[in-house]
Amino acid sequence: MSSPSEKKPDKTLKRLYFVLLLVGAGWVFLAGRLGYLILQYRGSSPYEAQESRPYLKVVRGERGSILAADGTVWATSLPLFRIAVDPTLWTDQEIADSLLLLARALHKLFPEYHKNPIAFASAIRKSRAQKDRHVYLFPYKVLLTYTEKKAIDTLPLLRPRPTGHPLIVEKITHKRSYPYGNLARITLGYLVNDSVAWRGLESAFHEKLQGEARYLLVRRLAGGIEVPLENLSDFEPMPGADLVISLDPHLQDIAHQALTRAVETHQAQGGVAILMEVHTGRLLALANYREIYNDAVKTLWEPGSTFKVATMAALLESKRIKPHTRISVPVELRVADRVLGGPGGGIKTTPTEALAQSNNIAFASLAHQHFGHQPQVFYGYLRQFRLLMPTGITLPGEPQPRYIAPGTRSYNPTTLPWLSIGYNIQLTPLQLLTFYNAIANNGIWVPPRIVDKIRYPNGEEEIPSLASPQRIMSAETALLLRQMMQAVVQEGTARSILTPLYTIAGKTGTAKKVEKGSYVNRYRASFVGFFPAERPLYSCIVVIDDPQMGGIHGGEVAAPVFREIADAVVFRDPRIAPKEPPLLAERLQPALPTLRLAEAIPLYNALSISTPRRPSTPLAKTRPTAYYVELLPHADTSLQAIVGMPLRMALNHLAEKDYSATWEGHGPVVVGFTRIAPKQLRLRLDHARPS
Repeated sequence: MSSPSEKKPDKTLKRLYFVLLLVGAGWVFLAGRLGYLILQYRGSSPYEAQESRPYLKVVRGERGSILAADGTVWATSLPLFRIAVDPTLWTDQEIADSLLLLARALHKLFPEYHKNPIAFASAIRKSRAQKDRHVYLFPYKVLLTYTEKKAIDTLPLLRPRPTGHPLIVEKITHKRSYPYGNLARITLGYLVNDSVAWRGLESAFHEKLQGEARYLLVRRLAGGIEVPLENLSDFEPMPGADLVISLDPHLQDIAHQALTRAVETHQAQGGVAILMEVHTGRLLALANYREIYNDAVKTLWEPGSTFKVATMAALLESKRIKPHTRISVPVELRVADRVLGGPGGGIKTTPTEALAQSNNIAFASLAHQHFGHQPQVFYGYLRQFRLLMPTGITLPGEPQPRYIAPGTRSYNPTTLPWLSIGYNIQLTPLQLLTFYNAIANNGIWVPPRIVDKIRYPNGEEEIPSLASPQRIMSAETALLLRQMMQAVVQEGTARSILTPLYTIAGKTGTAKKVEKGSYVNRYRASFVGFFPAERPLYSCIVVIDDPQMGGIHGGEVAAPVFREIADAVVFRDPRIAPKEPPLLAERLQPALPTLRLAEAIPLYNALSISTPRRPSTPLAKTRPTAYYVELLPHADTSLQAIVGMPLRMALNHLAEKDYSATWEGHGPVVVGFTRIAPKQLRLRLDHARPS
């Protein structure tokens, strides 16, 4: 009698035989399938047989354009074509009379592709003899623009005739074009491979922009060439809708250049600038440094001292203080285990003065005194001001503001005092700007709008829906805040941008950054406000992230960018452009006859002198007035251009041209020069001459 263990080898062998049987059956099936294919496709490969079968290919209509309000093109799709001919439609007489003319015309228009007219004519004759009805006029990978296609339409032998149209036009794709290059690029978005929408408006409105999908019957030839079996001249899917957006190319360029100069001058990590119409909420400029990521809309930052206006709004709205009431500021504020000290303690002041000087101790102590025992009331005002919710802008990725709410595990007695000066809350620059814009708008919050309308091919228009405007504070509170914020510019931390041409109201901010959960001595400088202060039409925010050179505070880093943008707006808006009195020589702003624009603009900004009109030439002639310096285009690129320049600018200009120079005389300006060697000059210096 056998034991159970003696039966185990038999079971193992049976399993092995079963596996071998399955493997063998698989090989037999593959061998049989291979034999079938060999018999089925004798004389040609299965791939070639498959190529001969027509199939349907998806073709989309032209993608809609993105346009500015004045019709300027921000983004558009350029159709690209392949051109072929059917030479069998030509008669022998036409071939004899006109084929060489066609070849020579193509050689003249496209010499890089048609180098030998005689060889081209010979190839066409050969294709015609073989009854080839689809002969490409260019290499398969060459795509022609619409203008190039129109030029071909008029060539000999290619015009329509009663027997058919010998010209075969294939619209292959729509190449996305952005005429302004990197300007507002992250806001516009991208079209990857001319088909996949990525970021910005291209992504948010992809379904509206993309054209109608239609199916085209094609056949694939050897080498992957797809030949349409329909004439694409008569095949036109419906194009997509156009977007008409609020961004102004001129103001966007001003904001972009001003922001870029500031970031690079201060060796900062990045920055944003947003310009908005007060009453409508339309965004006229939305600039991000290098346009790599839309920090203006998508990045949450602690606002720092710019949040003090929200604290002041809650105090005024609740009738707990008045702008000119005298208050005592403690030497330092002690809350639980934390101490807030620094400048501004141990004095008597007013809320207006405290805001103008950005007094941390004054604001933290006021918030702690009036709301410390009932923080939910303070947060209620923040909710009323719409500071705890997104704006709803029609761009992807806007986040929910972050904050520490009362009653949560992270909330403690120090949360509210530090919140009152702009910490323990994170907002995007756009979210903060809409709050300030409401103050400018007499207390009425309006949603930020970037798409004015969607225009469909049939002429219909659609205005994208946004949140309804709503009053977030009383008109009285808004008026008091505007007056208090004007004092920030007139006598406070933003005195550097005070100008006699128009009034500005705003607030500076300098917020410490957080790294690995702790605050470090690196900062984010900001300025947000509106102009003209007495009847605001425009609001603007500028944030410079992590400046390393030339200061760290909002008043010295961000506010000058605000002023530069505001100057450009003021001088093109007849409602607020200054009406100049007769000019007096002793009142003219300082100016030299000739300047290098790249060096002159930062200098005038540092001196708070307006330069509203800026030419595109590297050099500029100056026309000083009582209120600003007008820069006029100067196209002279010869050495004579240095006459009238300050010495330092002239030396920089000569160095770029590989010249060296010595100088003689006294004065800051080059008034002439003598060539003493092929690449060496002797400059004559004197005081500036009248230009």
